Amino acid sequence: MKIYERAARREFITTATAVFFVLFAVMLATQLIRLLSRAAGGKIAAESVVALLGFGSIGYMAILLSLTLFIAILMTISRWYRDSEMVIWASSGMPLVTWVRPVLSFAAPIVVLITVLSIFLAPWAAERSELYRQRMDQRDDLSRLSPGTFNESSSADRVFFVESVAGTQDLVKNVFVSSMQHQRLGVIATAKGRTEIAPNGDRFLVLE
Repeated sequence: MKIYERAARREFITTATAVFFVLFAVMLATQLIRLLSRAAGGKIAAESVVALLGFGSIGYMAILLSLTLFIAILMTISRWYRDSEMVIWASSGMPLVTWVRPVLSFAAPIVVLITVLSIFLAPWAAERSELYRQRMDQRDDLSRLSPGTFNESSSADRVFFVESVAGTQDLVKNVFVSSMQHQRLGVIATAKGRTEIAPNGDRFLVLE
């Protein structure tokens, strides 16, 4: 391999690594903020944030790699022009077409990885994310409770609020329930309560 090809590939790899980690960190922070906001609003369970974040990261990986590939090549060639290195290579008798080989040798493995991610992994991650989300949505209303926030029931006819949960996870304090039955609004408030599990597995909130 010629000297300029080794230098180009080395700089491509270094730049691509830095760009990828920056883009990945931005994507991860954005996704995390969005998921935490939805969890705080009771739209998703707090314990599902990590799983959904992982599935979402896999789904965005092909886009991140595509951007990384483009930016790395653009930044490297721009720097070579800015620092007059391209002038040196041109004065030595090498035309611009000689850059095709190092660019293709650097881009080919990434393109293959992007193809695999787009065809196989991204659809799988989207499917698993949706199945996981549906499974969490099918939980009973008590499992959906998040202390300190208003939570809507799966049937959308009740709104729960629990200020705090004791360490045993069975005792709750300052409970507020607003429900709509027979087109009439009912409100229940109590200072404390507890959760009970019936023999058939159903969970109940007993207000005291």
